Amino acid sequence: MNRWGKVLRAICEEAKERGVNLYILEGDESLNWFGFPVKEVCFEENFSKEDTELFKEVKAKAEAGVQGNGYIAYVSPLNFFVDIYESDRRRFAVSGASSRPFGVTRDGFRVGFFADKEEAVNFFLGVAKRLREETSINLHLFY
Repeated sequence: MNRWGKVLRAICEEAKERGVNLYILEGDESLNWFGFPVKEVCFEENFSKEDTELFKEVKAKAEAGVQGNGYIAYVSPLNFFVDIYESDRRRFAVSGASSRPFGVTRDGFRVGFFADKEEAVNFFLGVAKRLREETSINLHLFY
């Protein structure tokens, strides 16, 4: 199993267990958000795809405008870290991506929206615990 698949599986399992509806997001230069529900990628066959193939599939799905605010998390499945921050902050922009500089990249994607920082931190502590117990991967959280 690839890194993207391992991290997405843990996110999917945690979201299902907690009963939360989250989105994978991309943002334009004005921080208008586009995305799709996380549950749309929560299928066993996705978890075994190669990183590049899964990245392309996730990137292609982020089309619909999504309304939301609060907190989002930038997730890097390649470097195993999560950075949680307010959705109105301009973090992790991709240079050269003029239409959606806050988009899904091969290195990472955003998950949101969380009502507050505590909810986001608790969610990703659960994801980190799953990864550590199931795959021996240490997911590092920053917030």
